[in-house]
Amino acid sequence: MGRSKLTPREEALKPIIAGNIKKYLNKFNKKPADLQRGTGIAQSTISDYTSGKTLVNPGNVEKIASFFGILKSDIDPRFSDEWVSENEFPIIEKTIDAMKQLEEPRQKIVLDTASSQLEEQEKAKRAVKPKPKVTPLFDINSPLTDEELQEAVDEAVAFDGVPLTDREKELYKHLLRETWEEDHGRG
Repeated sequence: MGRSKLTPREEALKPIIAGNIKKYLNKFNKKPADLQRGTGIAQSTISDYTSGKTLVNPGNVEKIASFFGILKSDIDPRFSDEWVSENEFPIIEKTIDAMKQLEEPRQKIVLDTASSQLEEQEKAKRAVKPKPKVTPLFDINSPLTDEELQEAVDEAVAFDGVPLTDREKELYKHLLRETWEEDHGRG
C-alpha cells in the first residue's frame, strides 16, 4: 500500500524535524544507535528522519520525545499550540495555490495588492479611537464632592472625542454642580 503524497508544508517540515532530532542527539550526547535502542524505531528509519528524507509519523514523534524527556513540540512543530493546520485558512491556501500557477510579474501584483490591503487595514485599526471611560459623578446618597466633579470634567470629551478646553471644563463643572444641587434639593 502506497503512502500519500506530502503537502508542500509537510515537505518543508522534514528538515526542521531532522534538525531538531540532531539538536537533541547532540545536547544529550547520544548517537542514532542510542535512539534506535531506546525507542525501538528501525535504524534505517532514524537515518531517514535525521537526513530529512522522511517525515516522522506522530507515534514516532512520541517515542523520540519520550526518549529525550522533552515535549513532542520540541521535535515536531505540528504538536505546538501555535501550529495552524493547512486547512484552517482555506482562502489563504487557495490564494497560494493560485499564485503558484501565475507567472512572476502577476505574482508580484498579487503580493503588492495584499501588502496594500494590509497597510490599509493597519491604518484603519490605528484610526479607531477607544471609547472614553464613563465616570460616575457621585454616590446618590452623599454630597457631590469637588474631587468627583473635577474628575468627571477632566475625563470628559466632546462628542467627536476631542478633549475639552479649560474654559469648557469650567463651564460644564458649573452647570453640573447647579443641576445636581437642583435635582437633589441641596442648592
